[in-house]
Amino acid sequence: MSLQELQQTLQQLDRLGTLVKDRGYRQIWRFEHAGKAYYLKFYPRTKNVARFLRGSPAYREFTRLQWVERAEIKAPHPVAVLMGFRLGPQTGDAVILDAIEPSVPLDSYLNKLQLDGQRPADHRQLMLKMIGLVFQLGRAKLGHSDLNLGNFLLRDSELYLLDGYAVRRGGLRRKDVLQLGHSVARYADVRDLLRGWGSLTSHGVPPRTNPLSPRIWRKFLQRATGGNRYFGRIRVGDWNGVYFRQFKYPHRWASASQLRIDEPEWQQQWPRLLEQIENDSLPALKRSRSGDVFTAEVTLGGEPVPIIIKRPRRRYWYRYLNEIGRGSRARRAWFKAWNLVVRNIPTAWPLLLMEKRRFGYVTDSVLICQRVPGKDLGAVDLDAMSAGNRDNLFRRVGRTLRRIEQSGFSHFDAKSSNWMVLEDAKTGPRPVLVDVDGIRKRQWIALGLHRLLRSMRDHPQYTPADSLALCQGYAPFAKLARETNPPGAG
Repeated sequence: MSLQELQQTLQQLDRLGTLVKDRGYRQIWRFEHAGKAYYLKFYPRTKNVARFLRGSPAYREFTRLQWVERAEIKAPHPVAVLMGFRLGPQTGDAVILDAIEPSVPLDSYLNKLQLDGQRPADHRQLMLKMIGLVFQLGRAKLGHSDLNLGNFLLRDSELYLLDGYAVRRGGLRRKDVLQLGHSVARYADVRDLLRGWGSLTSHGVPPRTNPLSPRIWRKFLQRATGGNRYFGRIRVGDWNGVYFRQFKYPHRWASASQLRIDEPEWQQQWPRLLEQIENDSLPALKRSRSGDVFTAEVTLGGEPVPIIIKRPRRRYWYRYLNEIGRGSRARRAWFKAWNLVVRNIPTAWPLLLMEKRRFGYVTDSVLICQRVPGKDLGAVDLDAMSAGNRDNLFRRVGRTLRRIEQSGFSHFDAKSSNWMVLEDAKTGPRPVLVDVDGIRKRQWIALGLHRLLRSMRDHPQYTPADSLALCQGYAPFAKLARETNPPGAG
């Protein structure tokens, strides 16, 4: 590629190329030249002093990809770096890379398989290749401060390392491996995590919980206040709120997680829903002094979505005082639900939080979630399930309670009616939490388990084998002990 030919092509990049991604601080363009595909990463110049002192990000990425190439690590080949490159009205620096095609980011590949209820046929090979690639990086005395699945490219069963900007000298650090462990945790099993930790570090036994995960979760939860690509803010009359816009990695247990929702949709739907709530014309699932629960259906992202509408009330007089500073009950439930979602714990997908304020004080609030199809755990026909599905269901419930506690929470109201059983033909019945009000930011070991065990005694089909599966899901390595009054004993 001659410089003159490249210059002619790049001058028409906005017409000949395709904008793949735009994050503000960086644009990624794909273009073809002389029958070959390339990617251009454009970094607009800003007045950020700290970024200026670090030097040109394009030149940094170019040189770091050269380090990776010299270490014979599979990665995009850096073709050229352009200083003072002008793209439209902006001036900045750019780096040109060879395109690795056809290919797919590893996170997108694994997420699609999970949405289809499948496990990669080459799971073990992918895991070993990833460990081998990162090990090779460390052996070359290089590290990577952003090791996540999105920075691996998959082509013909081969993995390539992306994002050379995050490469640095000095070798792998413990934090790099923890970052990778957090990213793969959703798809990997315990053996994969142990093998990766043993191969990439010399720190002995891995930590029981990833110390890096809470910071990453907090960063996402800060976005749940709206005003970004995942959540939006909305105002309709006297009501203000925040709505779910899109999710990077949708979940199989929540079809709403695959939607892309825009503000005009809620601007149209909310006044109609509010009028129906005020007129009491919606079907009520529950009425109590603590609040009402309604069901309805809305159209979001071009799809009909069944929803649950929760309108809390202040049951006691002191609720008017202790909500000052804590936020309304609906707002707390909104953040509790997202705390579970980011930890991959199935719960009713939160869609919209609306609050009505007067002089800054919340006088009314509404929380809308996707309605989970199926029956609750206390009413489901257990005898209609196969033995394997029945055992798997209760083990999953136990594991969910354990993961809630491992995350630093406890469920103070984990009764059977707060779990919906979502039927799945491929992966089997899955328990989904539908009431998160009982989640507390404190650890009370086995509190949720004991509450659920007591409530399941009222189910006429509940047996000691179900109780055993539930307890083994919660504590798989605990010693067995029979209850003094087991289920079905009268």
